[in-house]
Amino acid sequence: MVKRSLIFIHRWLGVTLCLLFLLWFPSGIGMMYFPMPSVTQAARLERLPVLDAAKVTIPPSDAAAKLGVDLDDLRLSSFDGRPAYRVGPGGDGPVLYADTGEEQGEVSTAMVQRVAAAWTGQPVSSASVEEITEVDQWTLQTRLGELSPIFKYSWPNGEQAYVSQATGDVVQYTTTASRIGAYLGPIPHWFYFTPLRKHGLQWSRVVIWSSRIGMIAGILGVAVGI
Repeated sequence: MVKRSLIFIHRWLGVTLCLLFLLWFPSGIGMMYFPMPSVTQAARLERLPVLDAAKVTIPPSDAAAKLGVDLDDLRLSSFDGRPAYRVGPGGDGPVLYADTGEEQGEVSTAMVQRVAAAWTGQPVSSASVEEITEVDQWTLQTRLGELSPIFKYSWPNGEQAYVSQATGDVVQYTTTASRIGAYLGPIPHWFYFTPLRKHGLQWSRVVIWSSRIGMIAGILGVAVGI
């Protein structure tokens, strides 16, 4: 009686979850080759202009004192095409220009446009622009509240750059190829479908419980086999 019950539960759990298992298997292979689009530190460094040391007139000690941070917290980088000291490992803190010693204040619309154009090497006049007021498929992991307003620039060749006016940084960048790759790997594998993923708690429960039910089905199969 027990064996028959185990077989019944195992069989119908398998029937119910077979499409899910089929989804996980090829999408897991896809993840080996196609990551979720994101802006990495390597990508930021690649797009920074060559730093002209002759333009750096403010010593790091003066910059740290003016910003009220430890010297170790500073890194010399660029901002809006100018040499600048940025705070924190991710450079998402205050910005002080290394050529004049002035702090970066409010980010203007013109600056946002320059940042988007510099990142892609294309004029913003050829891009369509929209403000992101709630997360879309590519900003699901973005701290929207802290980085808003965010503007999305889309070019005819498929490039899309998301620029935060709060920080003046590109916070997401995708291409046609990277978006297709994401749909072949991370999005189905992680259940990163926007209507579900934007509700973090519900998404977490779906992922955890579907995995648990699959594990139970596997254990039952082993028990029946033994």
